Amino acid sequence: MGILIMFSALFSGSEAAMFSLTKRNLKRLTRGGVGGRITAKMLRDPEHLLSAVLFWNLLINMTYFAIAAIVGTRLENNVDAGRTVAIAFTIVSLLSIIFFSEMLPKSVAVLAPLRISIMLGPPLSLAVRMVGPIVPLVTAVNQAASRLVWPSFKPEPEIDLADIERAINLGTDDAALLQRERMALQGLVEIAETRVGELMRPRNKLWMCFATVDAQHVLDAMPASGYLMLTDSTGDMITHSAGVRTLRPSQLDDLSSFFEPVIYVPWSALVSQVLDRLNEEHRSVAVVVNEFGELLGAVSIDAIMRNILAPRQQQDPLGEVVIQEVGENHFLVSGLVSVRALTKRLGIDATEDGVNTVAGYIQRNNERLPRVGDTARLAGFLLTVLEAEDNGIWIDIVEGEWEEDLP
Repeated sequence: MGILIMFSALFSGSEAAMFSLTKRNLKRLTRGGVGGRITAKMLRDPEHLLSAVLFWNLLINMTYFAIAAIVGTRLENNVDAGRTVAIAFTIVSLLSIIFFSEMLPKSVAVLAPLRISIMLGPPLSLAVRMVGPIVPLVTAVNQAASRLVWPSFKPEPEIDLADIERAINLGTDDAALLQRERMALQGLVEIAETRVGELMRPRNKLWMCFATVDAQHVLDAMPASGYLMLTDSTGDMITHSAGVRTLRPSQLDDLSSFFEPVIYVPWSALVSQVLDRLNEEHRSVAVVVNEFGELLGAVSIDAIMRNILAPRQQQDPLGEVVIQEVGENHFLVSGLVSVRALTKRLGIDATEDGVNTVAGYIQRNNERLPRVGDTARLAGFLLTVLEAEDNGIWIDIVEGEWEEDLP
């Protein structure tokens, strides 16, 4: 019984050690000599290893309790021992295997998992090979038992967009309402595919201040975004925001009490993910940063909801149309328009990784900030900068041949 406890402790300790290894420890296994390489090889198939360890543990424990039952019966039938000694022996046997083969080895194993895994790798590998032919059967029985006792129901596939559209068509006969529902549905789909960098308001278009401003100044220079941004002492990062457009004039006298913390998101995050975070943390503004943690811009929950409910309304917060159709295949576009929205409007397929806005696309092509007269090509269209001022950049887009392409 003592030998069986030792073997049970070996398997229990090896299981606890190997399955508590961190990613860094797993990388160091290959440098741990023969034992480390053997352990790393076994951990490539963790399910097979775990099934073998559980099989040996079960076999050893069953043998141990069978011997304990036989010895207990003999002690009970022995005149010199009796029933009391048999009960005491059974209790001691149970406590011994619980402490010495489960609690103690596992507690020690998690303290130095890497060292113990390297040390126990070779003997455990031999034990796994011995029961190799039986392990698949044990795994199948284990899976069948787990499904019977605790069935795992797989979630059904997400509802298809066509299914939602059919449900909308069947739900109402009002043509105007049907059109609005389709528009909202399209907006929901778009935010699941749009990066927040495309929807954000750039840094130079935000109203930022280091200290709070007086009420009259807010009324005279209401920010276009509807939010006043409070920065840190350096002025390089936004820390709080206040939705001043929704406040009454009397509330502007105590503007500091309406500031709330912001959340920070990377420019590559999806708008749907940002909306989820804003709702979970009960915030109104998400600050967009690049991979270096620098401020790029900000997006409010109002702007996201406006994009969902009015996705075809290509307007900036001031109401100015940012994609204007001048003629056939001829457009006037604001530099803040995303390349993705523009290609969709033009009906072309052009993927520009790492570029969000049309102004950024022209900047990358010319390797400088956009100036009047700068040009760039996008599929079959020529982009020309018409205006480049502090209040915005306007770009002329026309389809067709230009001089460089003529023979």
